[in-house]
Amino acid sequence: MASVSFKNLEKVYSGDVRIVKDFNLDIKDGEFIVFLGPSGCGKSTTLRMLAGLEDITGGEISIGGQVVNNLEPKDRNIAMVFQSYALYPHMTVYENIAFALKLAGASKEEIANKVRPVADMLQLTPLLDRKPKALSGGQRQRVAMGRAMVRTPEVFLFDEPLSNLDAKLRNAMRSEIKALHKKLQKTTIYVTHDQVEAMTLADRIVILRDGRIEQVGTPKEIYQNPANKFVAVHRQPNNESIASRTCE
Repeated sequence: MASVSFKNLEKVYSGDVRIVKDFNLDIKDGEFIVFLGPSGCGKSTTLRMLAGLEDITGGEISIGGQVVNNLEPKDRNIAMVFQSYALYPHMTVYENIAFALKLAGASKEEIANKVRPVADMLQLTPLLDRKPKALSGGQRQRVAMGRAMVRTPEVFLFDEPLSNLDAKLRNAMRSEIKALHKKLQKTTIYVTHDQVEAMTLADRIVILRDGRIEQVGTPKEIYQNPANKFVAVHRQPNNESIASRTCE
C-alpha cells in the first residue's frame, strides 16, 4: 500500500486559466478517497496529474513518500480506470486484461497466473474469449478494472467509472468496487459528480469547487456538518435515505 500527498498543487492552462489552486491533501495507506464536485471543478485534472497524464504547474505530488513530479506514468506504480473503459475492440477479454503484462515482457505462464485469479474475482472467467462488443456495460467496466488489477499497483485511480451505466448497473458496480477495495486494501482515489457514489463508497470525501477544496471529511461529517452552503447543496444525495443509512 502507499500514501499519497498533494502539496500546494497548481494547474494553469494557457491564457492564465487556473484549474487547480493551492490543493493540499494527505491520503493514508489503503484509504478510499472520493473527489466530489461539479464539472470543471478540477477533480479529473488533479487525478490526471497524479497519474502523470497532465503536467504540474506548481507544487508537489508524493506517492509512498517519494516525489513523483518528474516520474513517467509507468514508473508511478498506479493504475487508472477510465469512464470510457478504453478497451481494445479487436482483443478478447483475456487479451485486454493481459495487455500491460504482455507489453512488460511477461511470459505466457506468468500472464495466465495473474489474469486467471483476477478474472475469477471479477466473475469474468466465462467471458474471457469474448470481444468487448459482446459485453454489457457493467462487464466492460469489470474488464477495465481487471486490466488495472493484474498490474498489482499501489494506488488505484477511478475517473467517473460508472457514469455510462444505467442506474441498476451503477448500484451493482458500486457494491463490487466497495467489496474489491475491502479485499485488496489498496489506496483508491475515485472521481465523481454523483453524491450517492461519494456517500456510499468513501472513507473520506473531498468536495471541490473551482479548483479548490471546500471541505474534507467522512460521509457522516460532510452530511451532518457541511462547511458552507456550497457543500450543503452538493453533498445532498438524490436519494436521501441512502445518505441517512450511510451516516448512521
